[in-house]
Amino acid sequence: MNMVEETEDLILVCVVGSNKALAEACRVNLDRLCPAAYQIQECGSADASPGADVYIWDYDSSPPLPAAMAAAGATKIVIVKKSGIASLRRNLPGDDFTYLQSPVTPLSLRAVLEAAVAQLQLRRTGGAARLKVDSDRILQQLLETNLKLRAYDEDRANFLARSIHDVRVPLMAIQGYCGLLLAGQLGSIDPEQTRILERMQRSVTRLHRLMEAIMDLGTGSNATNKLRLEAGSIEACAQQAVYEIRPFLHRKQIALNVEVEPPNGALLFDTGQLEQVIVNLLDNACKFTPKGGAITIRGRSITTQGLVKTGSTEAAAGYRIDITDTGRGIDPGHIEQIFDEHTSYGDPMDRSGSGLGLAICRMIIHAHNGRIWADSGGQGSSFSFVLPQVRIMNNSKVAQVAV
Repeated sequence: MNMVEETEDLILVCVVGSNKALAEACRVNLDRLCPAAYQIQECGSADASPGADVYIWDYDSSPPLPAAMAAAGATKIVIVKKSGIASLRRNLPGDDFTYLQSPVTPLSLRAVLEAAVAQLQLRRTGGAARLKVDSDRILQQLLETNLKLRAYDEDRANFLARSIHDVRVPLMAIQGYCGLLLAGQLGSIDPEQTRILERMQRSVTRLHRLMEAIMDLGTGSNATNKLRLEAGSIEACAQQAVYEIRPFLHRKQIALNVEVEPPNGALLFDTGQLEQVIVNLLDNACKFTPKGGAITIRGRSITTQGLVKTGSTEAAAGYRIDITDTGRGIDPGHIEQIFDEHTSYGDPMDRSGSGLGLAICRMIIHAHNGRIWADSGGQGSSFSFVLPQVRIMNNSKVAQVAV
């Protein structure tokens, strides 16, 4: 991606290296900090454009110092393994580099980007002189804060790992007992009991994956590497999600309408993770739909963009699912942050809650190269996501069509 022509208001961010996850994490944070007011360039060390406001250099994936980073005035963030920080700090020219330990955590990246945007905005509003006087003090405080944040993140990751281990043990026991019952080792069971036990096993498996998702969110792991992509039944995923959420529907006497059509073309997805997404969205809808309300699940193929033609037939660009409810709507001022981790705007009826369920949905859908968003009118809300279409190439290979 090439830099666009610089403007006074545009924040130019250059991400140096081959770490695609780092660039995506920067986009997520900048969407929150300065939506529609930034440009990201992804490049190698030799291709970094001069004149950027912020340089984020992943040293491990692109070791040579980008020549463009030598210019004064830009915010220079270096991501490097802990063992290399001291050596790199001695060898780099100048003392205006900010160092983050690799692998960088979401909290640390968010902190330095917030500081970089704040400093740039201060310069652009006439505070340049005062900023120059205080720059050394700010840099030192930022470095100390980064180290403290890193230590905090490591403690939090260790706590998560121990907690998740403690939860997994009883889950494994439940799954083992279900297996014994299904195998007939504890006596015969009828078909209805078999069906219920099989669904219980799937629910336990989903809880296992929920634990993995919590760990991924807490440590910034790449969820894409854990996908088990295969051709599956989108209708079966919806049915299993409805089965798991049905007790909540009955409790609040909520009417459920399911209109899930089979896809027109091939879809590859992780069945367990897609069930997790639908369950999370249904749970959110149930929570905010009043007693006697209604929820609708609609799934269908879409052809509005990225149309793929194969021979004389046309395949859909993707598959879209909408989950709509008649509950309280979402404040338009907060709809862009609804999928952020741990977001909450102080409302007791905050749709985001702790932010965990919707943040997991976004993480899973983005790992599938899909899109997810929310819409809200005067009453009720709609959460939608699109999975990319798959096309067959050379009768053997498959490729996802981005949506």
